[in-house]
Amino acid sequence: MSEIERIPSMRKGARQGVPKKSQARPRSMARPAEPEPEPELKREPQGESGPEAQPVLEPEPIPSLASKPEPFVELGPESFVEPEPTPQALVEAEPEPEPEPKPAPQALVEAEPEPPPLTLRELFRRVDGAWYAFRAAAARFPAERMDEHLTEDGWTRKQMLAHIAAWHDLTSDRLVKLIVTGRPFELDRDTDAINAGVARIAIGKTAGEVLKDVEATFNRLRRQMQRLSDAQLHQADGWAAHIIAGNTYEHYAEHMADLYMPEPTEGAQRR
Repeated sequence: MSEIERIPSMRKGARQGVPKKSQARPRSMARPAEPEPEPELKREPQGESGPEAQPVLEPEPIPSLASKPEPFVELGPESFVEPEPTPQALVEAEPEPEPEPKPAPQALVEAEPEPPPLTLRELFRRVDGAWYAFRAAAARFPAERMDEHLTEDGWTRKQMLAHIAAWHDLTSDRLVKLIVTGRPFELDRDTDAINAGVARIAIGKTAGEVLKDVEATFNRLRRQMQRLSDAQLHQADGWAAHIIAGNTYEHYAEHMADLYMPEPTEGAQRR
């Protein structure tokens, strides 16, 4: 034994051949070190009746803009449903105001007659314009309806036209006597008697004959009017102007409604 081996060991309680325990845990170099556990958070204790923890809902995924859009479907009018009207509160209707009393109808005031023309030129303008309209209405009226009565017990249209022709002739005769004598000529017969005689004579005539009489008597009257002067037209307070107006344009206007012919309707034309 050498001297070194005879020196006693200075280690206390040490055992030969047994390694000393290390404070740190030995770790294998073949695997990584395990992470130390995180300290648990302290939670306050809940009572027995406390609500249970609800599971956390994950949000629904947002559809991608690149996804294929749904096909467009056009809705027809039957797809729309009108909303029901909301019931409104009933409002008490206000009482209607009492109608005001209507004024009593007043008597119709007849229109003042048109003043007599001042010149022969103005007289011819009035007479000719009214005559052309009256003659056209008479020629347009159906001949087969000339025997229809205008009223239940009145004249026929043919008798009315004969009455126009008769007063043409009477006016012509009176103008001739004015031109010859220089004085107005009054009728020697009653107006109703003249009209009654003309109506009896017209019964035996045709509608065509009466229409010819109307035109012929007007042409004769117009020739006598051309013989007058402006002085004679206003002689004796305009006597000639008054009798010409009363037996031409004023007379035509009085009987124009008897020649009214309504336009046929569309349905009647198709028949």
